[in-house]
Amino acid sequence: MEPLASALGLRVEELMACRRQAAGGGEEDPVKNLLTISSSSLRRERRRSWGVVAGVLAFVLIIGLLVGYNLLYVTETRQGSIVLKETVNGTDYLYMEEKGHLLQLRCGKNVDFDAIALDDGYCPLIYEVELRWNRLTYKGTATSCTTAGTISLGSPMDMDPYWQETTLFGSAVLYATDDYYPDPYAEPAGRGFLCNFYVKEMGIPSTSQTLLLVEDCISGTVADVDSDGENEVVIRTRWPEKPYSVYDYVDGEIVTIWPDTLPEEILESLVQF
Repeated sequence: MEPLASALGLRVEELMACRRQAAGGGEEDPVKNLLTISSSSLRRERRRSWGVVAGVLAFVLIIGLLVGYNLLYVTETRQGSIVLKETVNGTDYLYMEEKGHLLQLRCGKNVDFDAIALDDGYCPLIYEVELRWNRLTYKGTATSCTTAGTISLGSPMDMDPYWQETTLFGSAVLYATDDYYPDPYAEPAGRGFLCNFYVKEMGIPSTSQTLLLVEDCISGTVADVDSDGENEVVIRTRWPEKPYSVYDYVDGEIVTIWPDTLPEEILESLVQF
């Protein structure tokens, strides 16, 4: 055994154990040290590589978020009519149209909510509004709102309306939908029609006084929505955010209500898209 061990550079007990024992007297095995150093260096390189990858991914994520944020949010000054104003839980909101949708704009401190009128008694008023809104949610904030005149909406087509008689607003009246034109807001554009809904005094419709005019709606009807024994005007609007409006007669004035839904029997009488 000794000649073989000597030839291999091993002690007899190492040859019998089939492995080299640690060098005695505090001396370290150079091969083992080399392997340890190589393993440690490899781990450090791996950690450094993962750190670089994580840094690049974080940078790309930040850039992506910034680009997405700028794409989603729009800051602009626009002119248009105020479709609806309402106060919900003490917060004032204005609604403006955006390509067939309604922008819900929370009023900033510089917006005089009480001074904003929707129309001048016949035509809608136009306002210049500074706003910031989200393309995904159609919600935003109005920081300024100043009047900019009036506008007349709609492009009527020739079509004779079918006038019907009913009792409304405390008296006998005529009502009908009229002035149909292709819906420019539908997808695809031009699908379906929009119209105006008229309520007139009894008589010849062309000369009778108009008691109520709702412009640019999908359809309208007359029904007792609140089951109080009196009819109200029910409108199917073109806005998915506020699909229904109801016109009631309260204390001598016509008031507008915007319910989220209506009884099924009334919905069946309105055109649905």
